[in-house]
Amino acid sequence: MEWNILSLMFRRLLAALKLKEPVTSPRCGHGDSLTLGDRFSLIVDGVKIVGGIYFPGRQHLRLHPVVVICHGIPGSGTPRPADDPGYEGLAARFTGMGFGVVIFNFRGCGESGGDFDMLGWTRDLEAVLEYVSNAPYIDAKRIMVIGFSGGGAAAVYVGAQVKSMYGLAVVGTPASFSIFRGEPTKIIDDFRKRGIIRTQGFPKDAEAWVRHFEEIEPLRWVSHFRGQHLLIVHGGEDELVPVRQATELWEASPAGIKELAIIPGGRHRLRLDDRCVEILESWLRKNVGTRLYSSE
Repeated sequence: MEWNILSLMFRRLLAALKLKEPVTSPRCGHGDSLTLGDRFSLIVDGVKIVGGIYFPGRQHLRLHPVVVICHGIPGSGTPRPADDPGYEGLAARFTGMGFGVVIFNFRGCGESGGDFDMLGWTRDLEAVLEYVSNAPYIDAKRIMVIGFSGGGAAAVYVGAQVKSMYGLAVVGTPASFSIFRGEPTKIIDDFRKRGIIRTQGFPKDAEAWVRHFEEIEPLRWVSHFRGQHLLIVHGGEDELVPVRQATELWEASPAGIKELAIIPGGRHRLRLDDRCVEILESWLRKNVGTRLYSSE
């Protein structure tokens, strides 16, 4: 008991020394303001990965459990609609529950550098989890990851390699990437048009680049998940990833920790579906007692 108290005091001292002066972000669609506690950039494979940690408020009386959000593969290079709150909208919901929330861009996307590579995304996430595990005001034993589509696929792979995920929820995530087993040149051209392959001549080995999809296929890795809680959420009318793939993932998942939620009529972009967000909130609330970590 005395050691636990000393450890907590030591972490708070480190936090006080490390944390930058927080700034408040714009309001995010739900009428909630977020406090950006730390904006970070990491170098992974020589590529800059950019993100930020959001908190419920400026007071940190206890360590916060955290939700790490993994975005999906961008569908186009067009800006998001003005009425789309983006992942900051989800952050507003989750910080309202007492969680810290991490939003970052995988390589090839947003403010991060580099070019899209599926296996590279797994290394990006590993680096983010390591950073978050040592960040101030974060309870490293309660790291929950929520991955959307391709981001969920990367998270399943990483969840089979590391122990730092306490829980993982994947949303609209494919069980396999058979759709990408076609002609590499056409696939690469498509991603270049989307703006996530930016460098001329990338990749140097197109065949190897395409094989990276197969290497991280969720159906190969989900049975090896090392966390304590696993949730699979899928839209019943997903136009990109057939709903049967969610069932395949669930069947291959470890017994005793898995849950499956199929949303009737749900489409692929479930982050904009309140039913999906409510399922995620319920799952988080059930598995992490945020009332114990509230900063209020």
